[in-house]
Amino acid sequence: MKKALMMLILTLFLLATGGNAFCEEMAKEGTTTGRNFVSGTSTVLPMGEERLQMNYEGSGVSINDSGKGFLHNSAVYFVGSLHAVKGVFEETGFMVITPPDGDKVYSAYKSSGKFGEPVKGTWTFTGGTGKYEGVQGGGEFTRYGLRNAKEGVWTATSILKSNYKLP
Repeated sequence: MKKALMMLILTLFLLATGGNAFCEEMAKEGTTTGRNFVSGTSTVLPMGEERLQMNYEGSGVSINDSGKGFLHNSAVYFVGSLHAVKGVFEETGFMVITPPDGDKVYSAYKSSGKFGEPVKGTWTFTGGTGKYEGVQGGGEFTRYGLRNAKEGVWTATSILKSNYKLP
């Protein structure tokens, strides 16, 4: 009986003190830094020796350096394409970001680079659902290719800096 009472008291204490941490209200605007880890597949259309078109899709996770806050621990899904001439490319794509609460944030991105080197780019939030409807902002990223874990599946990580404003 004593054990059951102690467990009840401990449970009530954790609910009373931990509930605020789990339901912490997100700031309406701010800046974040973080990283995402993604993998995906691509279809390449060779166009002679010096030109190609690549379409791709991928998914992964995004985390904030602080370990909390705007879009921390979100799933990401994206589609994009790039056109390369002599190894130099321009790239565009679209991303759906799904935070743990299940709402969605949409973004469009663009970048440029050279195969085998880090890629620099920017993105803009284009909308969202639920509490992210009307989100504004965007950011910049540097993407690094990683060793592929499986043939035909590429992997990458990006370092992110972003700003956001919620309605």
